[in-house]
Amino acid sequence: MRAHMKFILPLVGIIALLVLYSIYWFYAAGRVNEAVLDWVEENESQGYQIAYSELRVRGYPYRFQIEIDGAEITAPRSDGGWNATLERLQANALPYDFSHWIVSFGGPMHIRSDRELMVNAQEARVSLRTNDAGQTERVGAEILALSVESLAGDPLDIEFIESFVLGGSVEADNSLRVRIQANGVRASEQDGSQDLIRAFGQTGEQFRLDFAVTEWTALARDGDIGSWARAGGQLQIHDALLNWGPAQLNGGEGELGLDDEFKPDGRLSISIADPDSLAVALVGAGLIPQENEEALRLAAMMAPRGPEGVSLGFRLRDGGVYLGPVRIGRLAE
Repeated sequence: MRAHMKFILPLVGIIALLVLYSIYWFYAAGRVNEAVLDWVEENESQGYQIAYSELRVRGYPYRFQIEIDGAEITAPRSDGGWNATLERLQANALPYDFSHWIVSFGGPMHIRSDRELMVNAQEARVSLRTNDAGQTERVGAEILALSVESLAGDPLDIEFIESFVLGGSVEADNSLRVRIQANGVRASEQDGSQDLIRAFGQTGEQFRLDFAVTEWTALARDGDIGSWARAGGQLQIHDALLNWGPAQLNGGEGELGLDDEFKPDGRLSISIADPDSLAVALVGAGLIPQENEEALRLAAMMAPRGPEGVSLGFRLRDGGVYLGPVRIGRLAE
């Protein structure tokens, strides 16, 4: 009898653990479902319209997987009045860690605002990690073969990105540090993109940007760009790289804020591998006036040259881009 108990007791213990874990999983799945419904109700109370054809919580026993089919969201007019529909959305978390969710998007996304766009991707995932207060601490995104088709309204300049990676974290100094890299960026062949294509070619090999958004809580609280600007928020650029035809930018840094009319105001320092080729391309495409070509060449001759190229300082103010005292172009409105 004692020999039999040596086998029976561990088996009973394992079964008891499985039963307790199953009770926990299904209880927690119900709470996850309620949290999603509460999120929908909270946003609908703020004027959003949210609909879906089916909501499920699956994944037993290894994970919690929220599946939403046929999602449609319409924003209130105060938030732009946009409308988006998505075939399928999934969010996954491990049973022991609800602070980390990975959200995957499936099927094309149809977006209607001042434009009408059809957005699709081979893979699209977003990673979100929150703290004990429910505030986002880290965010990541990875998108492969992103395509954007303009159905109505002004077309976008970019129609395809081979790969896109983003990583961001909230720092102790109340800033959001973000690093972005995009490879294989292709300009659309619409009329509005012809200047870009003439200047640089249709496809850019790589774009990389490392920046921080200061006074992050003022922006994250309700997305009000005015409150952020009044709090002294800035976009601090720590590094930049662009490899697109004659646009060979091998480094950059600067600070940008907003003036009283919410136009960019600040400075940029950019290392340019071949300023002469870039000047010819910009003038030939009509992106800067021809009379400013010599100013750009002269500034390049006088600027210090390092291993990454010539370092040029630009000033952004009053809706224009200045190289020294010379206004060489304007910012897109």
